[in-house]
Amino acid sequence: MDVSKQSVDVCVLSGDDIFLEKQISNTISEIESFLQSFLKKQSFSTSDVLVCAEYTGKYTYPLCLSCQKVGVGLWLENPYAIKHSGGLERGKNDRQDARKIARYARPYEDKVRLFVLPQKAISSLREL
Repeated sequence: MDVSKQSVDVCVLSGDDIFLEKQISNTISEIESFLQSFLKKQSFSTSDVLVCAEYTGKYTYPLCLSCQKVGVGLWLENPYAIKHSGGLERGKNDRQDARKIARYARPYEDKVRLFVLPQKAISSLREL
């Protein structure tokens, strides 16, 4: 997923093929709704899905909270690592960046470090 201030561009891969592309609002309710709907429509369990995104500071908080609430694993990767893997080229559009992030995640699945929000952060975010 490519996260920006206003939106999240989603790219779902099935093998090496693009299965789904969609843009959603970068809000907790919109992201949760998308994740729950996707899991239900595809009959996936939460353990079948891994969300990979670049860490973009405060803009990733709705995604972090949504993934935790739905129970989907979230891998926040350093943008530098993605860019220098040959995966992400700036100057493109968000849709293309989402594709490149998804393609970056596939060969590096063995290096996944799931992100967990600290309990204090969860409480603070709920108050927003």
